[in-house]
Amino acid sequence: MDWQTLFALVAENCNKEVPIEVDHELCYVYRTKKKGLPFSKTVTVCQKTAFARNELTEIIDFLDSHGYRAKITQQA
Repeated sequence: MDWQTLFALVAENCNKEVPIEVDHELCYVYRTKKKGLPFSKTVTVCQKTAFARNELTEIIDFLDSHGYRAKITQQA
């Protein structure tokens, strides 16, 4: 697991919430960003990085230890 890449991806996420989408053997971790003037409440997903699904538990533990909250969804 490349923790530096993960942390760089989510370091500035809105409200320290990290959307994670689980799809088959992968999980996608998203970077979010506030949009609008002056930074209205609209949140957009602007980048995602794929990780192996078997690393999901480690990712959640890492995020928890750094004060982030994972918001996990399953792909249909």
